Amino acid sequence: MTHPASASIVSPVAVTGASGRESVVRLVADRGEWDALFGRVAAPAIVQSWAYGDAKAASGWCVERLVFEHSGRPVAICQVLVRRLLGLPLAARINRGPLFLAAVPDEAEVRGVYRALRRRWRFGRRGVLLLAPGVADAEAHRAWLRVEGFRPRGAAGWCSAVVDLRLRADVLRAQLLPSWRTHLNGAGRGGLVFEASTEPAVVEWMLARHREHMDDKGFAGTPPDFLRALQRAAPEDFIVCRALLDGQPLAGMIVFRFARSAEYFVGWFGPEARRKKAGNFLLWHAALAMQAAGCERFDLGGYSSSDGYGRFKQGMRGSEYRLAGEWLAW
Repeated sequence: MTHPASASIVSPVAVTGASGRESVVRLVADRGEWDALFGRVAAPAIVQSWAYGDAKAASGWCVERLVFEHSGRPVAICQVLVRRLLGLPLAARINRGPLFLAAVPDEAEVRGVYRALRRRWRFGRRGVLLLAPGVADAEAHRAWLRVEGFRPRGAAGWCSAVVDLRLRADVLRAQLLPSWRTHLNGAGRGGLVFEASTEPAVVEWMLARHREHMDDKGFAGTPPDFLRALQRAAPEDFIVCRALLDGQPLAGMIVFRFARSAEYFVGWFGPEARRKKAGNFLLWHAALAMQAAGCERFDLGGYSSSDGYGRFKQGMRGSEYRLAGEWLAW
């Protein structure tokens, strides 16, 4: 896939890091540069992908994409969603970012990036900054955020798990929770067929099921209009997976690809899905489909371990992680 090139917009902000190194923040408008840096992140997040930002822009947000550099070397990237009123910034939101290019960044890099963010939003010049960092929920990370001027909002951090698709399918299957594997085996004997599609008609079918599910259950999930905008932004990466029985779908899910990763984004399960164990069948085969497409990571899309659906996802036995909560600066 090719993307139109455009010039980078540079807006340097010098900040002294914990060990005296300088951090520089600059805005990036070139998708090729962003994608190249995004591809270097060890654990990228769907909400920090270029396509996700474009979909948010279609929903009325202003999008800023920042690169942080130390001594001329990029160390982190960050996509910021900004709300404006009459042209003036009211609030900015950073979700699961900044993302550090190093798998294990040192304290100076992390604190330098947080300090640069804090200075950029200092004195309310750009409104209020709401930050959900893309780092693990560790005491050291929380301490660094506090030292650099951020305050916790008291909200729990994003929790999910990642299936390592670099492992062989037989190894992944052996790692499944035994009861989960038993249900998967039963589904395999029940005549289910897996389908992965990017066809517009299938996409519209999935969006209709998602809308009906929200109406039936009375909850506010990801808006269908946003999902449609995300599909327009990256149609080849917006994949609808379905479990079919005699040609009829029992369950479906949206999986989105980005960098070397994929994430389960939205799901629907019909009335026969539980009896046929279509959920186990669909999630397992979606992971294998992403592996065949060259992905190395399959994120299970967030959950709470206290609810039934979260416990179902935990049966995949991925590597669980929790991020460092919600933070505020102005």
